[in-house]
Amino acid sequence: MLDSIKKIAQHKGLAGGVAVALVAAVVFLLGSRPTLYILEEQKLSEAPDFFLEGVQLKSFNEAGQLQETIHADAANHYNAQHTRLTNPVITRSAGNISSIASAKNGLIDDVSDSFTLSEEARVIRYLDQQETARVEASTITYSDEDQTIRGQQQSKLTTQQGITESDSIQFNLVDNTATLDGGVTGHYDVSKP
Repeated sequence: MLDSIKKIAQHKGLAGGVAVALVAAVVFLLGSRPTLYILEEQKLSEAPDFFLEGVQLKSFNEAGQLQETIHADAANHYNAQHTRLTNPVITRSAGNISSIASAKNGLIDDVSDSFTLSEEARVIRYLDQQETARVEASTITYSDEDQTIRGQQQSKLTTQQGITESDSIQFNLVDNTATLDGGVTGHYDVSKP
C-alpha cells in the first residue's frame, strides 16, 4: 500500500510540475503577445497633433490694433490643418464694426481662416457698439474669402426691423444683405428704421 501511495504522489508531483510549467508557458506567450496597441494607426491619424485647454488668443493688425480674439475651453489641432474648439467665442473687429461668434463646438480651417460653428451657433454684429444683426442656426459657417456668414438648419436673422426664419440664411458682411432660402417666415416692425 505504501508503494502505491508513493507512485500516486510521484504522479501528482509530475502532473503538478507539468501543470505549473504549462501555466507559465501560457502566461509568457500571452504576456509577450501585443494584444493592446495604445496608438493604433487609425486612432493615431484621428488624434490631434497638439491640444490646449483654456485658450485665449489675440491677433493684431499691422498697425497694432486688436483685430481678433478667440476664447475656448479647449482646442485640438490636427495635421489636416484644422482646429476643433470647445465652447468657442470668436470676436473680430474692424474700425467701428465688430462681430462676436459663439457655439458649443467650432472648427477653424487653418488655410482659409474660415470657421464653422455648431450647436447653439450665433453671430452678433455690432456697429458703434449697437447690435445691428444676429444670425442663429444649428450650423453657421463664416467664409473669410467671401466675407459671408451662412446659417443652416433652423436659421434665424434678427435685425432692428424684425425677425426672419428660414432653412438657410446667407449674410453678406460687405454690403449688409441677407439671402434666405426655404420655409421663409418673418415678422417686421415697419415703424423701426
